[in-house]
Amino acid sequence: MELRDHKGRKINYLRLSVTDRCNLRCTYCMPEEGIEFTPYSKMLRLEELAGLAARFITLFGIDKVRLTGGEPLIRKNIEVLIEIISAIPQLKDLALTTNGTRLAREARAIKAAGLKRINLSLDSLDKDRFRKITGSGNLDDVLAGINAAKEAGFPPLKINTVLLPDFTEEFEFIDWANSNGLILRFIEQMPGVSGKSKSEFRGGITESELISRLQKKTGKVELVGDSEDELGKHTRRYRVMDKGWEFGIIPAVSVPFCGDCNRIRLDCQGTLRSCLYSSETIELRGLFNASDEEFIEAVVNFVGRKTGRPLEHIGSHMSLIGG
Repeated sequence: MELRDHKGRKINYLRLSVTDRCNLRCTYCMPEEGIEFTPYSKMLRLEELAGLAARFITLFGIDKVRLTGGEPLIRKNIEVLIEIISAIPQLKDLALTTNGTRLAREARAIKAAGLKRINLSLDSLDKDRFRKITGSGNLDDVLAGINAAKEAGFPPLKINTVLLPDFTEEFEFIDWANSNGLILRFIEQMPGVSGKSKSEFRGGITESELISRLQKKTGKVELVGDSEDELGKHTRRYRVMDKGWEFGIIPAVSVPFCGDCNRIRLDCQGTLRSCLYSSETIELRGLFNASDEEFIEAVVNFVGRKTGRPLEHIGSHMSLIGG
């Protein structure tokens, strides 16, 4: 059966956070005081997470799964989870979002296990600024991870770059990504800390501001269309005309896309969320032994309350949910 919310939107995309832990401390994601991580004893085993994901795929027609964190590659033996999920015939796409710091050591294993695609979060090409944003990160580790992913046979990586208030590297990023066969997407900064309202949030650079700056630097920058027409995909593609460079922007704040959201979120404890910006949840770990009918009823009733809510405040720290 299809999983739909009360507005009739078809839900076909599951974001699965395999851990809330991360080896970086990015300023826009992690609160200054830190967070209380989930005890390992309360984390679901990889086989349990795979079992829940399998139910969503086979019972509801979920055909896209993205593995997130925290940082998913710090979860030991994540290739076991990938292998189980990727073997489900109904699944069309299995992707992973990573900060790239452990990708060099894991790229071949996760490719062999069945992972299709990788998105990599990278917010600066300057080593000092990268370390400042991430707390302790080494840019060389990330660049080595990108090369390892290429060598492992992954399709072109999508690079996600958050437009922080002090961001000035747009020209360098566009040049670098196009020169290295990478798909660059700038993302407007969203609130990342629980309890912060939209009125309290001081965001970064917007789509219109970025395009204006690029026009002054490079001449004509033209919108060439959306990346895909399919529901739930929101990247707007631009081209720097005199150089032929392309890049994308996801205007998540200035042009909220809540109205056609097609995703739900499951965290490492088995907590299901219908929206990043909602505190409403349902616990699925108690439904491991439930019949398919019981599982369907519980999930359908919960997702049926998913709203087209505007961007207001985050329901939990983004680092716990997977962004």
